[in-house]
Amino acid sequence: MKKLLVLIGLIGQTVFAQQVEVKSIDLLKGTEFGGYHFAVYSPQGTYLLTSSANYAGLKQITLETGEVKIITQEPGAGYDVKISADESTILFKKTEFINNLRYTSLYQYSLENKSVAKVENASREKLTPAFAQNEPLFVKGKNLVRNAKTTAAVTPFITIDNKKMVLYSGNTSKILTPNGENESYFWASVSPDGKHIAYAVAAKGTFVCKIDGTNVVSLGKKLNAPVWLNNQWIVGMDDIDDGTIVLSSTIVASSIDGKVRQTLSTPSLKIAMYPAASPNGKQIAFETEKGEIYLMNINIK
Repeated sequence: MKKLLVLIGLIGQTVFAQQVEVKSIDLLKGTEFGGYHFAVYSPQGTYLLTSSANYAGLKQITLETGEVKIITQEPGAGYDVKISADESTILFKKTEFINNLRYTSLYQYSLENKSVAKVENASREKLTPAFAQNEPLFVKGKNLVRNAKTTAAVTPFITIDNKKMVLYSGNTSKILTPNGENESYFWASVSPDGKHIAYAVAAKGTFVCKIDGTNVVSLGKKLNAPVWLNNQWIVGMDDIDDGTIVLSSTIVASSIDGKVRQTLSTPSLKIAMYPAASPNGKQIAFETEKGEIYLMNINIK
């Protein structure tokens, strides 16, 4: 019995000591001259979508070949872009000012037909795109809008409304304020298995909680732009700026229990920002201050 307890203790220590191993870091072909920002992996890891520094336009980079294609040049297209599960459809927004008032419209791009179709007209209400597998949907204001013929289940996703998190799942929505109703929430996302939420709170740092808003765990004050590496790890950036420009930034990984925090090695003299995680959790894309994209190949051991 004593030996069994010792063995269980050793297993627990092994799990606790789990870390992210950086195997290699390579500059992504096609991005050598910069101008590529806010990378997003496609659901099957076939390509990246990137935008400009001010979120104008979308470019598709095929990871196997480095081929770059322009999807759109619309302003605001790179902010909160979404991709269907089969990678064939992209939902993006267009931001414009009419009579000094900001309006947002929603479009979908078909990679197969290379065609653009408007999904929702310009609106003063906030639009948040999403997918139910391959069927596009969106949140307009506080309402979930989807095609009446859509039968696919809505995978849980988070939006921010009036500085609070709103969880959409199925045909229901729920306001979540795990750190208090008077806090300002942002950078919120649901884990791949739908069991946890990662989010940031203004001036308080980054946190993880269960999907119902309970069991809040702090990941520290400096884990900005957090994304899910897998169901147990978050990756973000530890950046310092002077209010205008970024002075330094490193890529940081944290276990969701907050017990392991690790700075991942990046090329010397590089500012590494805005990480994106591949669907299989084996690669992290990040950008430099010039907008070069690097691919960090990793192993969680």
